[in-house]
Amino acid sequence: MSRELERVVKDLLAIKGVLAAAVVDVEGEVLAAAEREPPGFAEAGALVAAALSASRVLGGFVGGGLEQAVIEYRGGPVLLAPVPRSPGATDPGEIQMVLTLRLAALGDLGRVRFQLPRVVAQAAASARGD
Repeated sequence: MSRELERVVKDLLAIKGVLAAAVVDVEGEVLAAAEREPPGFAEAGALVAAALSASRVLGGFVGGGLEQAVIEYRGGPVLLAPVPRSPGATDPGEIQMVLTLRLAALGDLGRVRFQLPRVVAQAAASARGD
């Protein structure tokens, strides 16, 4: 699984505007990480897991599971995209990992979102061993 997830992360870095990428499990373990420009997420697994947890709670208030979260910072936006255990899963308990991306600018978000369904499917398949 690790080699396949590393490939997924490297594919993410090939998208224009992606400065750092990681795949983090729900417990906060960084399964794969790479960066084109620091800082990256290699040491931030617990923070990503906490953000995922907070997003789940917010989803309970608004009535739905997390599909994506974008948090804007001066240093660029961060995108969290959950990877479900099975295709099409919407139950928050079905999230097994989260793709975490640091972008150069908010304008890069559309390009990344266009690629995201393919990358999420690849990450899910690598976790299942497909």
